[in-house]
Amino acid sequence: MPARGESVTPRTRLLERLTKGSRGPLTVVTGPPGAGKTTTVSSWARSGKAPGPVAWATLDPEDHEPRRFWSLLAEALASAGVGAGPDGDDDGRPPHERLAAVLTGGEPPVVLVLDGFEPDPESGLPEEIPRFIRAAFPALRVILIARRDPLLPLSRLRLSGELTEIRGEALAFGQRELLALLDQHGVTLHPRSVSALLERTEGWAAGLRLAAMTMEHLPDPDAFARRFGGDDPAVVGYVMEEVLEHQPAELRRLMLATGITQRFDAELAGELADPEAMACFPALLRENSFVQPLGQGWYRYHAVFGAALDLIHRQERGGAATESHRRASAWFSRRSHLADAVHHAVRARGWQHASWLVVDGLALGQVLGLSPRESLADFTEQVADHVPEHDPSLLIEPEPSLVAAAVAFARGHDDLCVRYLKCAERLLGAAPADQALPARLAAGTLRLMGAGDLPAARVSSLTGEMERLLDRFPGQVLDDRPEIEALVRYTRGRAELEAGRPAEAVAAFESALPVAERGGDFQRRRCLGSLAVAEALLGRFSKAAQYAVKAAQQPEVSTCPPGRRTAAAHVAGAWVALADYRMDEVRAELDKAALALRESPDAMMAGLRGLVAARLALAEGDADEALRTLAAVREHALELPWLERRLELAVAEAYAAGEVPAAAIEVARRAGGTGATDSAVALARGELGNGDPEAALNALRSALSGSGAVPIDVRVEAWLLDAYLSYRTGDRSRGRRSLDRALRLGDREQVRLPFAMAGSWLLAVLRRDAELLRPHRMLIEPLLMRTVSEDGHRESPAAAGEESPTVFGRLSARELDVLRYLSDMLTTKEIAMEMYLSVNTVKTHLKSIYQKLAVTRRGEAVRRAHHLHLI
Repeated sequence: MPARGESVTPRTRLLERLTKGSRGPLTVVTGPPGAGKTTTVSSWARSGKAPGPVAWATLDPEDHEPRRFWSLLAEALASAGVGAGPDGDDDGRPPHERLAAVLTGGEPPVVLVLDGFEPDPESGLPEEIPRFIRAAFPALRVILIARRDPLLPLSRLRLSGELTEIRGEALAFGQRELLALLDQHGVTLHPRSVSALLERTEGWAAGLRLAAMTMEHLPDPDAFARRFGGDDPAVVGYVMEEVLEHQPAELRRLMLATGITQRFDAELAGELADPEAMACFPALLRENSFVQPLGQGWYRYHAVFGAALDLIHRQERGGAATESHRRASAWFSRRSHLADAVHHAVRARGWQHASWLVVDGLALGQVLGLSPRESLADFTEQVADHVPEHDPSLLIEPEPSLVAAAVAFARGHDDLCVRYLKCAERLLGAAPADQALPARLAAGTLRLMGAGDLPAARVSSLTGEMERLLDRFPGQVLDDRPEIEALVRYTRGRAELEAGRPAEAVAAFESALPVAERGGDFQRRRCLGSLAVAEALLGRFSKAAQYAVKAAQQPEVSTCPPGRRTAAAHVAGAWVALADYRMDEVRAELDKAALALRESPDAMMAGLRGLVAARLALAEGDADEALRTLAAVREHALELPWLERRLELAVAEAYAAGEVPAAAIEVARRAGGTGATDSAVALARGELGNGDPEAALNALRSALSGSGAVPIDVRVEAWLLDAYLSYRTGDRSRGRRSLDRALRLGDREQVRLPFAMAGSWLLAVLRRDAELLRPHRMLIEPLLMRTVSEDGHRESPAAAGEESPTVFGRLSARELDVLRYLSDMLTTKEIAMEMYLSVNTVKTHLKSIYQKLAVTRRGEAVRRAHHLHLI
């Protein structure tokens, strides 16, 4: 048995597996050099967990000669106090039968460890060892340690559960074991450095110990841990001494040739290695435990070992290594493995060829983060770093400029992106229109990514150009690049939105969403946010809320491309929250939208953000602040007539709220007067403020009797204003009908803001009309909980003489039972046990309770229920 090391890292999980395995006849421990096989088994042997004495034999290649092998086994067993030793009586039986007979019936069982068991198939040992184990069990338990699976018929034992296998992946260090190893060497690392070290070494024990020994003497071990890998001199030396020096010359050449690539199969190996070396390919797969199968005939080296082979290959082959990468790039390109082809082109320093591969493969979307497939970013960044930044006009081909522009966009360097893109477009402009189609598509893709900065007409024109360009590619070519079509569809939706056609924009965004869902964070969030904005423009706030919630579930700052924010999601979130009268949430979303707009200017979203901010100020009774906000954002609507009109109507509303009715009437008439419902509502408010309710009614009802698409929230405001004017003029029957229509529309779309701003007249009506209130109580619950007195001061319901509202009739008996258990601080699982329900059923009840009580948390639900006297 090897001598005990000075510091052995405790590996409890492996010791437990060895203890369990020692109950059966055979345990096999395999893994690459330095995986910790021998150290782990010897630690277990000394731990006292073995069922009996441990006999240990460390085998060299020459020890696998049968006579010598069985003699060594007998000697090892004798040294453990078992058997008669190597010089026992020779009764004519084969040695394995003789030795098994000596062991049979022994108590306690002996554990025989064979370290380095790698017999030749012709030696006869692969047949004799299984017979020996079967004959001697249960008095004998065997542990085999090897770099590769021993040539034994293990299937029967595996199927019967009598075989325990501990392979390389189980021997790999975990985080706790690495921390223990670092502690032994007095090294402390940041958690991120620990994770990076584990990832780069794949838990290889020898590599981690070499790293720990080096870090003992370094002032900044974290920096070393983050860059440690197969190119470390200590690792290279280990691989040279422990692996390569023991290989035949042909196998060594094959390992170095295939070590340059991240994965390989037999055909690629034949492309990179000479015929004599290639003849060793079966031996490489069979005998090298650093080779790991990937499936479908593909293999890879352990990450650290492969990096060491790559470095040794470059040191020994010099310029020939570059040629190997060129051949690998061409081979992968012929087989349409783009990422591998680009990787090797970059390794060969073929910047032009690498950029051509990306552009011609229609893969620029991967660089831009439009697709989550295997990323090209690491490779293309190296290409971009070799494109002249200060004078891109030196380039004679468009592809390097296009790749550099895409990388600059992904890095957030928009000005540099535009500079490179202009260079590429200049080169493309000098070529015939029917040439360089992939490059033209790439240039259009880059333009579309920055479409938010372009005028609406230019966006529409560019989208049409891209659609015509896509038609020139075969369908099967584009099937594998759906992100391009998704971007075009999204931009088409954006063009429709900027043209003031939100319904058409919704259709375009919805067609883009399924493909955008498979793209990067930025694309998903931008598409969802724009959909929510389009729905909000239509007044369909229930749908807008759904899309806004999905957008909010995406990362706030995108990871692909990194560092990008999108204002649309926050503008939509603020608008939805305003319609639902959640004022704190409106302010928070407006602040986030402002931050996103500072990073990525967007004129339309800036205008819509200002519109929502102005409506927020009006809802809070500050007409002057609303006017200031609207004046500040009017410049964003100069090229968008529909947005300019919406801002005008908000100005009219602010004048009416600020008791400047003449100005409100003038602005409302300029925006359309009674020709449309929204302008009619603004005009009616002005006339009402001017003391002429009859004129207000005439302006409003002419619009209500018309037809045409009207945003739902505007219809709610129109019917609510008509109800107020009808009640005021004594037409209670029409007032009730109009109020009922407003409540129904508001309930359907969760539009609370108009009712909250309706003031005490609405509460007075609803107090006298319980039948009208009952079906819509949850809609106006926030208003009922906080009434407004005639002089504008807010009062509690009790102060206003109103009884506390109740929703008892809206909750089922089962939901009330869940509420009671909730108030007793029971968990969801405990409630399910008490009520003999499934956990999922209880969760469904909780969701319904939250919706009916207008809360989002357990504590809020309990407090709300107590306030409403439900429990």
